[in-house]
Amino acid sequence: MAFSVKFNDVDLSTIVDGFTAITRNIGAGWTNTVQPNPIIGADFTQNSINSKSITVNFIANVKLDRFTSVRKALASALNVKQPAALIFDDDPNQVWWAVPDGTPTLDESSFYQAVGSITFLVPSGVSESVETNILNASNSGGSLGTITNNSDGSVDIEINNTGNLEAFPTIEITNVHENGYIAIAGQNGAIEIGNRQEANGATHALSEYLYNSNSDLSFSKFKDATGTANPQNSGLGTNGTISFQSDGLRFATQGTMSGSQFAGGGMKVMTLPADSNGHVGAVNF
Repeated sequence: MAFSVKFNDVDLSTIVDGFTAITRNIGAGWTNTVQPNPIIGADFTQNSINSKSITVNFIANVKLDRFTSVRKALASALNVKQPAALIFDDDPNQVWWAVPDGTPTLDESSFYQAVGSITFLVPSGVSESVETNILNASNSGGSLGTITNNSDGSVDIEINNTGNLEAFPTIEITNVHENGYIAIAGQNGAIEIGNRQEANGATHALSEYLYNSNSDLSFSKFKDATGTANPQNSGLGTNGTISFQSDGLRFATQGTMSGSQFAGGGMKVMTLPADSNGHVGAVNF
């Protein structure tokens, strides 16, 4: 199986016939900043990680128009305007965000085989994980970290960073109650959103299902209201019956009518269940 080098979602191994060398070195190099010490040597101020260069050497075997097709295909694959994903077969879970740097080469002096090289520049100097790890209640206490719910309503989160550099998590919070305040505190600072006292005093109604016919296709929760006056028109009788058939509710029997009624019919009634607050009868139904 050929070794794969993918750049910007293009597998370069489908263009060339093989890779002879890949130079990634160790890390990206560091730049140290010092200032002269008045007595001896210098005092360290800070350091920073440099950008990184990665060079890939490859071969292209001679075939009819082979070198021409390699030149054109590589030129197209490498033509990017901003850093793109560079992934190597032996480290598939790491991505380098890179751009081609300098002039790619293709030496065609040999009759049997052309050799070439491509240098990529990684501006950040580091690779990133392809996968995203999610810490939640189901895996708390494992290798990713721990979530602890405290008695005062606060939550402690400890995240295990298994990488080589500082990482900044994305935190997703879902309120389980009507709440106007969220605070996140860390070692280096805090962020607060909303009002601690929920001073506006407003309680917002929750939209919820009290009845859904999708889960009651036969309308079994509706009961016959025989003999109960029609609340919309007293001239309509309700002593008849309505029954569920294969495609829905159908008029079954006419029933009887009083002297003041002009049409017979049936009626079914369902009493709405209590909402999540225990209230029966929804004002905004």
